[in-house]
Amino acid sequence: MRNRKWFYRQIFSYMPAFFIVISFIFFMFFQLLSDQSRKEAVKANETLLLQAMSSIDSSLKTIEQMLMTEMLKNTDISAFYKNGTQNDYYLNIKLVEFINNFKNAYPLVDSIYLVRTKDNFILSSATSSGLQDYPDYPFIKPYINQEKKDAGWTGVRKFEEFSIKGPNRVVTLALKAPFLKTGQGFLVVNVSADAINNSIESMYSQDVSYIHILDQGGSDVLPVSEAEKKQNVVSQAISPVTGWEYQSGLINGKWVNVANQLFNIWFMLGILMILAGVAWIVYAAKKNYKPIEQIVSQVQKFSQNKATTLLHGNGQDEFTFLQSAINQMLEQSNSYQRQHREDLHVKKAYLFQQLMEGQHFSRPEEWEVMRDAMQLNDFAERQVACVIEIDKYTQFCGQFTQQDQYLMKFALKSVIQETAQEHGGFVWTEWIANDALGVLLQIEELQDPQKQVTEILDHARKWVEEHLKLTVTVGAGGAAYNLEEIPDSYAQAQQALKYKMILGNNRIIFYNLLAKEEHGAMFDYFQLVHSIAQSFRLGKEEWREKHKTLIRSIEQNILSSDHIISLADYLIYSIGREMDKMTKEYQELWEHKGRPSLLEAIQLSDTLEQVEVNFEQTLEQFYGELQKAQVTRNHSETIRSVREYMDREFANPDLSLDFLSDLFNLSSKMLSKLFKEETGQKFVDYLIELRIGHAQTLLTETDQTIQEIAEEVGYVNAISFGRMFKKIVCLSPGEYRDHMIRRNKDMTAL
Repeated sequence: MRNRKWFYRQIFSYMPAFFIVISFIFFMFFQLLSDQSRKEAVKANETLLLQAMSSIDSSLKTIEQMLMTEMLKNTDISAFYKNGTQNDYYLNIKLVEFINNFKNAYPLVDSIYLVRTKDNFILSSATSSGLQDYPDYPFIKPYINQEKKDAGWTGVRKFEEFSIKGPNRVVTLALKAPFLKTGQGFLVVNVSADAINNSIESMYSQDVSYIHILDQGGSDVLPVSEAEKKQNVVSQAISPVTGWEYQSGLINGKWVNVANQLFNIWFMLGILMILAGVAWIVYAAKKNYKPIEQIVSQVQKFSQNKATTLLHGNGQDEFTFLQSAINQMLEQSNSYQRQHREDLHVKKAYLFQQLMEGQHFSRPEEWEVMRDAMQLNDFAERQVACVIEIDKYTQFCGQFTQQDQYLMKFALKSVIQETAQEHGGFVWTEWIANDALGVLLQIEELQDPQKQVTEILDHARKWVEEHLKLTVTVGAGGAAYNLEEIPDSYAQAQQALKYKMILGNNRIIFYNLLAKEEHGAMFDYFQLVHSIAQSFRLGKEEWREKHKTLIRSIEQNILSSDHIISLADYLIYSIGREMDKMTKEYQELWEHKGRPSLLEAIQLSDTLEQVEVNFEQTLEQFYGELQKAQVTRNHSETIRSVREYMDREFANPDLSLDFLSDLFNLSSKMLSKLFKEETGQKFVDYLIELRIGHAQTLLTETDQTIQEIAEEVGYVNAISFGRMFKKIVCLSPGEYRDHMIRRNKDMTAL
């Protein structure tokens, strides 16, 4: 029995812990049964929270999308920002009517006002005033100063348009207008927080549960009672649309509180049982460890001399020694990292980046210390910031190995520095991107900045073209007369490079020589792009001429690369929308061949000429694929003949499905079905489009009366013509004629 003493000691030592664990398992079994109903309530509460969040997000997103659509399509809004004046009362009244109609359509909207930055004018449904006199000026000011960009929906704030009414709690969205180009103002919409609350009150019983919404600043969006604040949060989620935090929970009644208290008591008992088991295990382990501890002590006494040598006489154990060695290695590693960060070359490049971004030293003496240590520019002299960009960088990377690329970049940097020394200048160069070299050129006092930049950088450009067999384009900013003006010069150099696509590569582009603004309304470009896409879908050969017209207009107005890329993207988007109207066969052809080829054409284009050639070739190839697909379809030739007949005879008032079905020996139902499949449009929509399009031309180019134009395009009744025209164009025929006269006058003035 003595030989098994240790065995029985181990069994009896851990037996209490075994019974504690078994008891806790039984406790958990019964506790799970009683907790099931609570979990179901929590799950239902979470579903309620997500439903409420989805409802609010959907409403706000719908308001935002409808406003963006109106900003794109509503000619009155475009006219307000582009040509409007404070005295244009007719236009202002129409916009007030639009605001009121929009508020009626979307009851959540509390108010809308339009901000025009060119003359600091604000228009709302209730008033019009100067920007700084408007009560909401502190809110819109950061957007005008570009301190806030694409902020989305704000948190809850107080909006008070008239002091007599008192402030309203609203959430606000500020949209740049027009949003597809450089902003000319903003459209601000305020949504009532109380209306949001009313929209979700019917979703839940306030006696059973609550919903608490916090905006990004931590403020309450919905009113919260003191009783709700004391309740525990059961479910929470973050809105992907507004960034608001949604919290919800259960409002406990009397019996629910009692059940919860009992639950807490049983839970605490379970925790105490676990702690008791852990304590017993620790006590038993320590008690049973004593024999092992004695053995370890004897081993340490036996190897005391060796351990002392190992630990350098510190009296520490082996683990402490290892920990000490690891800490020492980490300290050495951190020291090496600090030395690496302070390496002269790396620090110099970092300093250059700070300088270009305007994060320079606030005290000049600090900069003087750094300048003397690194032999940098003297900022008491004039400086010109430039950016040198390697042309066709994708081709450059594919043509040369990684090592050759480093060597050629080093050669480019070196030749600029040597050329600057030869011309008596001082230059600081650092790579700011894989394909871009930043240059800060110090200009002598008596030298013309543009002349010295040309002498140094044009010599380097020609040397690179001759010896390295590649080309570079230089963007040069204006002269900076002090440290604070250098970031502006750098930004100008980057802006100048954006005109490489229209002006061509392998040259120096001076910001000061560029046009101060880009003429032409982007909305007109979008209309032309939309017309190209429609002609393309309908198989009309005129899309080629329209494409050439678009390119010539871009070339004439000298658009930047950002605008050219935007128009290219919009053309791809417009053709995609037109293809969505076609059958699945054409949609798959677009997704697998057309769209990827056009996206690749954008990536391979550095200049406007390349954009024109690549796009035209890709469109021609895809157009051929569409023609082949149409030829293989039955009745494609018949529908083409129908369309050609409609293009000629659209002015015939008797033109209808029945008329054409008799003419082409097809049933009207079959003709309608085939016409929709081949063109992507209904017969009626296509006919209306022909007639209204021709009417727009007549209204613009002739002095004929509305009645005469209506009869000429196939409408017997001028009233029916006017109603259909306004439905399609959103303006009456007379309003459209006045609008086009004003626009032509504006274009003539430009």
